[in-house]
Amino acid sequence: MSDVIEREPEITWTEAEQSLLRTMDRFQRGDVDGLVSRYADDILVIFAGMEVRGKQAAEKFFRARFAKQRNYRLVKTLFSVTGQKIANTWTGSWEDTETGKAMEGYGVEVLELRGGKVIRWEAAFNVWEAGNQAASRYFQLE
Repeated sequence: MSDVIEREPEITWTEAEQSLLRTMDRFQRGDVDGLVSRYADDILVIFAGMEVRGKQAAEKFFRARFAKQRNYRLVKTLFSVTGQKIANTWTGSWEDTETGKAMEGYGVEVLELRGGKVIRWEAAFNVWEAGNQAASRYFQLE
């Protein structure tokens, strides 16, 4: 009997970049099925203070989100890959379907994988009306 624990191979930088490109494409097409296909059944999503547990709940979250965001555009920038974790920043822009206003946002996220599936997606996200980055002005010193 062996006490050796097999570890999953580390994700390479290239694999992580390719994953982000696929995700950007799926977001921009509103491909909810494609997005959740990457998730484990027991996915934990912590997004901007909300907690979503399970693949079906994640699908519901995405469908509600895309119902509010028209012409969503996303750019993700990889900044760290460690083992089975990917960290990146992103910027997004869209039209709010309720108000018609142009919106923008910036976020930071960490994805943790197991067996090629995302098991945890944790993200902080700031959003503002396009051209009105009030939060950025709040922290200016002058």
